[in-house]
Amino acid sequence: MSQTIMDQYHRAVRRFAEELTDTKEATKLRTLIAKSARAEEQLSSVYFDVTIDDEWIDRIERSLPHLEAAIREDRQFIKSEGNVTPIERVRKVSRASVEHLARHSEMITHVPDEGDDLIPDKLKVYENESNFAVYENRVLYMVLCYTRDFLDYRYFRIMKAWNERSSEMSFKKELRMEGRKVSFETKLSDQSAGMTDEEERTARKVARIESAVSAVAVLLAMPLMKEVSFAPMVTPPITRTNVLRMDVHFKEVVALYDFLSTYSGDGFTLKRHENSKSPFPEDMEREITELMMTAMYLNYKYGKNAADELEERYLAEEEQKRVAAFLEREERIRKLRESLPAGDSSSEEYLRILDEEIHIREEQIAGLRGEISKTDTYKNALTAAEGRESDLKNQLERFRKESGEAARRADIAQNEERMRQQKLSQEVAMLRQQLTEETERSRLYHARMLGMMEQFGVSAEEDFSNRDAFLELEKEREALERVYQRNWKKAKKKIRRRILWGKKEES
Repeated sequence: MSQTIMDQYHRAVRRFAEELTDTKEATKLRTLIAKSARAEEQLSSVYFDVTIDDEWIDRIERSLPHLEAAIREDRQFIKSEGNVTPIERVRKVSRASVEHLARHSEMITHVPDEGDDLIPDKLKVYENESNFAVYENRVLYMVLCYTRDFLDYRYFRIMKAWNERSSEMSFKKELRMEGRKVSFETKLSDQSAGMTDEEERTARKVARIESAVSAVAVLLAMPLMKEVSFAPMVTPPITRTNVLRMDVHFKEVVALYDFLSTYSGDGFTLKRHENSKSPFPEDMEREITELMMTAMYLNYKYGKNAADELEERYLAEEEQKRVAAFLEREERIRKLRESLPAGDSSSEEYLRILDEEIHIREEQIAGLRGEISKTDTYKNALTAAEGRESDLKNQLERFRKESGEAARRADIAQNEERMRQQKLSQEVAMLRQQLTEETERSRLYHARMLGMMEQFGVSAEEDFSNRDAFLELEKEREALERVYQRNWKKAKKKIRRRILWGKKEES
């Protein structure tokens, strides 16, 4: 619990002790409880004063966005490698392959017949490979590992001390009185140990460290860092390349490394405290005794359903106290009046005012007594109100069920309507697709017809010079162009197979 709650309970316990009356019976019972089973009383508490320097936490938190941004730059260099491959395994011929062939004629072992294509036996094929193990990425990986180790050392040491905090209390009381046996046992284990305001601030700092540890672990798990981890680790000192000096994110990476590598000390201090008490001291024994007596009171109140009886006796006792105080005040006023000299007008005026006040108090007391006499009426009214409340709850539950059923039917109808709309939308889209295909096919046939007429010298009677006709003619030309491009791709593949690999053209 927090320190504020502890302060509230301390104040309440003090007032609780002030309200208790030391009767003979209560004093005897408290004495029996206090002397019983002192050897069973145990209290042990371990806690640390943890002081954490904010500087290194702030520095790492400020650098984390730059570390992530540097990773997302995905720095790499392209490595081009070439391998001499038999011509039948070559799938793609680049300009570099042709240039290499021009310098190495030994790859051509036979001269083709006249009209045939020149086909070499081998060809050098070049492949480009991306390599992310550039120096800057390796430096970034090294700084992340250094930061991880820096955080882990401090985080695990602080958490070890933080988790070692504990406070345990146990005691057992047994006593016999008036032919009955009373036994009470309790055990408490609290790792929070009632955190102070300073400890709550420390807990927030620990949460910040934990967040930084998680963030660094996420960065090291990114694909780029996993790939760079296979490359040799950079060893200090770091060479300041142009990227490390000029790029804003990599510049911050190097600055973080400089800060962590030159940081001196642990950045935190731990001071251990340990308390142990057995048996309990006198003050604590007195308060523990009240805890047991409070448990006995709760057992009586709820075990015997005596809450109403206790409340009635409490109200009656409070009424007796008010009446006794009123009578005592009235008696004092009477004695004061008798002791005053005769003919003192100022004293008589004062007594008259007191009489009026007493009269007002008597009316208030009479009203309170009338209210007490109406207790049974209030109880009956409360019972009737509870009955009406139960009926209203039943009606509300019924309405909720009916509303839920109606909502379920509405959802079913809505889902059916949604499915019907989706089906109609799919049918409309299909019809539109079919219409588009038919329009494309019609334009293609019309374009081919016009081309054939033009090829054979047959002039078209239709005039295409007006706007709508010309736009339609242009769409027909585009349709014919698309058909031409698709078939040209197919033709190129057939030409390549026939020329490069000497395969016959498939029909």
